[in-house]
Amino acid sequence: MTSEVSTNTPPSPISGARIARNAGAMMAAQLLTWAMAFVVAIFQPRILGPLAIGQLSIAFSIWMIVGVLITFGMDTYLTKAVAREPQRTGALVGTSLVVRIGLWLLGCLAVFGYDLFAVNADPTQTALIWIIGLMTLFSVLSGGLIATLNGLEQVHYVSLVTVLSKIVLTVVSLALLFTGFDVIWIGWANVLAALVAFVGDAFFLFRQHRPRWSIDLGAAGQMLNVSKQYLVTALTLMVYQQIDRLFIAMFASTEAVGWYGTAINLFGTLMFFPMAIGTVIFPTLTRRFAAGQDHLAMAARPIFNIMLALSMPIGLGLVAVAEPVALLLYGEAFRPTGVVLAVLGIVLICTYLNTVLSQLLIAADRTAALNIIMIAATVATLPLDAILVPWTNQAFANGALGGALAYTITELGILIAAIRVLPRGTLGAQNWRVGVLTGLAGAGMLLAIWWLRESTFFFLAVPLGAAVYIGLVLAFRALPDDDLTIIKEALSKLIARLPFIGRKLKPAQPEA
Repeated sequence: MTSEVSTNTPPSPISGARIARNAGAMMAAQLLTWAMAFVVAIFQPRILGPLAIGQLSIAFSIWMIVGVLITFGMDTYLTKAVAREPQRTGALVGTSLVVRIGLWLLGCLAVFGYDLFAVNADPTQTALIWIIGLMTLFSVLSGGLIATLNGLEQVHYVSLVTVLSKIVLTVVSLALLFTGFDVIWIGWANVLAALVAFVGDAFFLFRQHRPRWSIDLGAAGQMLNVSKQYLVTALTLMVYQQIDRLFIAMFASTEAVGWYGTAINLFGTLMFFPMAIGTVIFPTLTRRFAAGQDHLAMAARPIFNIMLALSMPIGLGLVAVAEPVALLLYGEAFRPTGVVLAVLGIVLICTYLNTVLSQLLIAADRTAALNIIMIAATVATLPLDAILVPWTNQAFANGALGGALAYTITELGILIAAIRVLPRGTLGAQNWRVGVLTGLAGAGMLLAIWWLRESTFFFLAVPLGAAVYIGLVLAFRALPDDDLTIIKEALSKLIARLPFIGRKLKPAQPEA
């Protein structure tokens, strides 16, 4: 009997062309959705103001935590199970959807209790909580379909639907904002976008694999039992990401939640690179680990280096221009957002790397270790927020800064711990060399553009910083030749896929 993965036939080496081919659709979707999210992130705070943004952020935070309990780690389980046994797709996805609906109903009971006893009697806040709750139902159902399509390696369908739903959200939200509708209607725009995403994902998946709408308690119990290890990871991660806002609301003000939420939303638009790369590379890492530790290291090291090279200029560049960007985009009411955004520039470097490291740990069956790290970080953020939020609120009249400082400390701790628990030999001396040299290049870039931060021409910092950083990376020979080859191949393939530009680069075909 032949095993599914033969260790006698090693996987092919990492290919930039292959990464670009697999990531092309997702990267294009990420770029488009980034642009649309960025537009909404500019106008929504400016028009609604800090109070309304704070109310919307609190509603999202509550349901994002509950949403992880509803998903129950099934997304990761579905992706892995479908990738290994695609013939079971219909049964797996049907069972998952039924379970999610039941868990959503239980989640509504939990939120009702929270709304009754823990939230101020603000009718706008209460209405937003339940509107976002309906959005969450469509989102968790769509999440199961996306996980299944990812397992089938049909990322292009996911990308298409993601772009479509983001277009709906962007167009409807902007239309509502510019015609004077309030934050309640923005909540309904999110419901509509989530519904569009669910219908689109269902269309592409169900025409290939019809779900089996049978309630098999045994299969559901098995799915939940296997998925619970992923639930711990996802729940601790979501609590870790959202608890800052609830502490800021408790110890500072709803306006401070608005400052923090605005900075986090802008920060989130810069996360499309690691999310796209991490999603695409996960099936490869899983197969590499099955083939042997050496194969996992061969895949992990260049990806880690590339993420280092990407994170340094983006994170340190954000540190330099955060305050003028916040004032330009959001106005004087959001001046406190600037310092929060600058601190998040440091967080971004750690988060880029942690995204790849978490995928590595899950692929290498180190989910339990990742759970322990995330639980420790979540536990640590509670006293950090409890100390730093009131302190910064009193000392600087900006409790949002305390949340950002707590986030920085815990992200750095996660980075150190995740590296330590990787399988021995996954990363090597070459990775540390790349880290030091790209860090030096980033520091040089920061010094070169720092003087522009107070200038009217601060927008010139982006091209100047890019030129300085690339020049220093090349001068230091920071990246190995193999990694540069991967980047060049990936860029050439991505450019070739762009409309008009790619068409011009293709050689002309002789006429018949």
